[in-house]
Amino acid sequence: MNIPQIHKPRTLLLAALLLAVSLPLAAQDATPAQTISPEAKAVLDRMTTYLRSLKTFQIESHPSRDEVTALGYKVQNNEHSIVTVSHPNKLRSVVTGDIRDRTYIYDGAKLTIYSPEDKVFARVDAPESTAKLIGGLLNAGIEMPMIDVLYQANAGTLTEDVRGGLLVGETMIDGVACDHLAFRQATIDWQLWVEKGARPLPRKILITTRYEVGDPQYQATMKWNLQPKIDSSTFVFTPPEGVKEIPFNDPASLKEVPAGGDR
Repeated sequence: MNIPQIHKPRTLLLAALLLAVSLPLAAQDATPAQTISPEAKAVLDRMTTYLRSLKTFQIESHPSRDEVTALGYKVQNNEHSIVTVSHPNKLRSVVTGDIRDRTYIYDGAKLTIYSPEDKVFARVDAPESTAKLIGGLLNAGIEMPMIDVLYQANAGTLTEDVRGGLLVGETMIDGVACDHLAFRQATIDWQLWVEKGARPLPRKILITTRYEVGDPQYQATMKWNLQPKIDSSTFVFTPPEGVKEIPFNDPASLKEVPAGGDR
């Protein structure tokens, strides 16, 4: 097994950037004017500013993803992930779910990806900061839970390819008051729920892919811990007994960091 070759669809916020509003296919070459309401943009700006102020945090998420079968009906796959970050250069991500289990550990010098089901891990030299690591992972097409939220917290922009966006209103997510935003791009609709008040954190995202059979959706709710418990073992990988190391495919790909820079 080759761990780094993980080419599922992008999971979160950057997925909305990479997919191209409900136009006839022949008209998609013409880029319409962007119409994002000032209220929606203000919520996004507050969220981005706040995310980039965080130094240590943990995100627990419960994503679900629609898979369209060969017969045309949808099957939902579910996951659970916990991502712990300590800037500028520490990260741990653990995901369990219907498709695969993975652990990702970045200690400031190396990235380790561990597959417990296959009893293998791969380790590779990594960039010197979390920001550059996330950029390199995205550039290499390596899937990791919450990677797009982490990218937004460092260098991303949600509205680059958005053609329409508005503030729908206020609602509750897991008992927390949130602003509900809705956006449209060429082939997807996406919605974002952002916590109101002093902690404008993303609490839920829903992405609908149009022009595909069944209009498959991805959604995830997020719980944030801004004072996670971190000890000396959090960002250290010790291989369990019987687990072997395998080569990391194309380690140079992590060095090719897209524009964005450091924190």
